Amino acid sequence: MMNTSTGDERIATHHVSVYYQGNKEALSDVSLTFHAGEISALIGPSGCGKSTFLRCLDLMNREITGCRVDGLIMYHDQDINQHADLFTTRQRIGMVFQQPNPFGMSIYGNIALALRRHGVPKAKIKGIVEESLRSAALWDEVKDKLHSHARALSGGQQQRLCIARTLALDPDVILMDEPCSALDPIATHAIEDTMQSLAARGISVIVVTHNMQQALRVADTTAFFYLGEMIESGKTEQIFSNPHDARLRDYVEGRFG
Repeated sequence: MMNTSTGDERIATHHVSVYYQGNKEALSDVSLTFHAGEISALIGPSGCGKSTFLRCLDLMNREITGCRVDGLIMYHDQDINQHADLFTTRQRIGMVFQQPNPFGMSIYGNIALALRRHGVPKAKIKGIVEESLRSAALWDEVKDKLHSHARALSGGQQQRLCIARTLALDPDVILMDEPCSALDPIATHAIEDTMQSLAARGISVIVVTHNMQQALRVADTTAFFYLGEMIESGKTEQIFSNPHDARLRDYVEGRFG
């Protein structure tokens, strides 16, 4: 675990609640702040609201019919919850999903396509592809097969390709929803190393994980969710060694999961 935070606030949520189908509350009154150069873990049992909260941050919930998100989501001191442009916001707030989802094309094409969609000049694309793959610790493994099909890569390599595709757009926040759940320990280690290298560059990394050992290894701060509420947050070491709330204490001690 490393803490390279500069104190620069990237995203702050204030009293964020999520409702489905009218007034069915899925997430209640969550206020959290995320800083540059920090890795923040969101932990808690399945169905507790972690991923719902994560999807608020890149406005994915806005696209779900019947879903309403209340509260403020401040990104660089501007509320993006109600009025932000999705295309522009997702360039700056990247998302990596639980299952690797490379496009059905070459390794190179996966990254180049995103760049072309965002209007990057053709002359700059090759250099950005290489830089992104290097940043995702994948370049040395694929540099001689950039035009091979992306889905021929291993699961861990595909996930790092998805990270590289996100990095190509130069985000300053990266959201990760259980990025290692389908990976073996070696691939998981590679993804965790990548998280730490991104934080060292000043990127804010926010990761949902069921793996408490992973949170201990990589996260500077941790927030515990339970039954749609954010129960406790703080420095990771404090959350695990001296939890204040009995429900968090029971969770980290393995009394429920």
